[in-house]
Amino acid sequence: MTADRPARFDAGLRARSRSSIGWTVTRFLSDQIFSFVVFVILARLLTRADIGAFAVMAVTAEAFRIIATAGLVQTIARKRDMTPAFLDTIYRSQQAFSFLSAILIAALAGPIAGWMDAPAIALPLAVMSLTLPISSFGATHMALRLREFGHRTTALRSVVGGLIGGACAVAAAFAGLGLWSLVIQRLVTEIVGVFLSRGSYDWTPGWQFDFAILRANLMLNASLIYVQLAFLATVRVQEMAIGAGIGLAAVGIYRTAWRTVELIGRGAIQPFTQVAVQTLARVKDDPAELRHAYRWMISRAAALSFPALVGFGALAPIAIPTVFGAKWAEAGQLAQIFAFMAVPFTLNFFASPSLSVLGASRSLISLSTTQLVLGVILTLAALPYGLFAVAVSYVGRAYLTLPMQIWLLRRASGIRPADSFRAVRAPLIASTLMGVALAIAMRLLDTHITGWQLLLLLVALGAFFYGLALLVISRAWRGQLLSLFGRFRKISA
Repeated sequence: MTADRPARFDAGLRARSRSSIGWTVTRFLSDQIFSFVVFVILARLLTRADIGAFAVMAVTAEAFRIIATAGLVQTIARKRDMTPAFLDTIYRSQQAFSFLSAILIAALAGPIAGWMDAPAIALPLAVMSLTLPISSFGATHMALRLREFGHRTTALRSVVGGLIGGACAVAAAFAGLGLWSLVIQRLVTEIVGVFLSRGSYDWTPGWQFDFAILRANLMLNASLIYVQLAFLATVRVQEMAIGAGIGLAAVGIYRTAWRTVELIGRGAIQPFTQVAVQTLARVKDDPAELRHAYRWMISRAAALSFPALVGFGALAPIAIPTVFGAKWAEAGQLAQIFAFMAVPFTLNFFASPSLSVLGASRSLISLSTTQLVLGVILTLAALPYGLFAVAVSYVGRAYLTLPMQIWLLRRASGIRPADSFRAVRAPLIASTLMGVALAIAMRLLDTHITGWQLLLLLVALGAFFYGLALLVISRAWRGQLLSLFGRFRKISA
């Protein structure tokens, strides 16, 4: 950077990134809150086995979704100059792969159900495979919209689709449809999403299909497909192992605990990582600007994700039974273990898109393979000892592979471990202090009040303590608050 050439990230790109993050945060807050409300209602209405069965079905559907997309839609964000032939090839190829994947899922539904000793999931799994060809009709349109930082559109799409799909699922659950209510939710959400996606971008698919373009992009994306499948298996292999080794009800307990942590973590982190792909792609050729943009995004994500995950971990034993019902008390204890994922969860969400943008496919393959192999070994070793041992093994795997992840990021981008640590240091210290304070407060108060009153009081105390600790610890965050206050005063005046 020079005096006569301001940094691209500090000029227009920061403003566009901030605006996109704002809309993405809006989307995720509304989406995650509504998803959480629907999840709570369904968890109260459905059995633990229903939730476990759907978790197994979702793993299969997500694996084939990765294969169906073949990384093709993601190339739209990276492509500098797009031609009609390129877009038509991406669109038609994804459609073909999606239909083939749906057929394969329908054919494998019976064997998968037999492996899980749950024949009742075969038909729902086959029907749920229709979400793949349905979604293929709008994925390219949405990718084109996101390429132009159109995150406001994704916010609308997500909120509307979630509202309609969730409402249909709750209605089906009240009607006694059980597992089918979750299948209905997926189908309705995808159908609504397609209509909104196609309406968000003025582009009509043609038939300028080019096998050379398809072949080149498949070869380019082969590593991406593998990495996505490996990351999915790393996260979900525990559920498949638990289903085959313990039972679907145990999967339901495990999935409820992890799903709650995941909703909180994704809601705080993913708005930043989605924008990070677009932002980092534009500054990847300048190491100084790349480090600047990375630190800026990860510090803000950590300021939300750390207190959310640590606070939830401290309150999980009373939060989950209070919210989901007494039958999920075991999930509350399990969720405490997952809350220790705050640091690797946040850093991992940024490492993968950063390495992808930088074209470090070999690093991604090495990282994902190591995580998968270590995860499978630790899961199988822990499985005979029960759910809690499997959860501990998953958290342990995350911390064992974290140094490798940081080292690969430095080698590919020049982003030093110190850059990541300085960006997350203040939120980490403040959230740790908050967690200790919440644990003490919970012990002091649980003999006087219980249920929702205790939970809401502790949440308010945790938020206040964290905000105060962060401002006391960090000069940078005090400056951010003063700057925000100054802008507010100008707007008010």
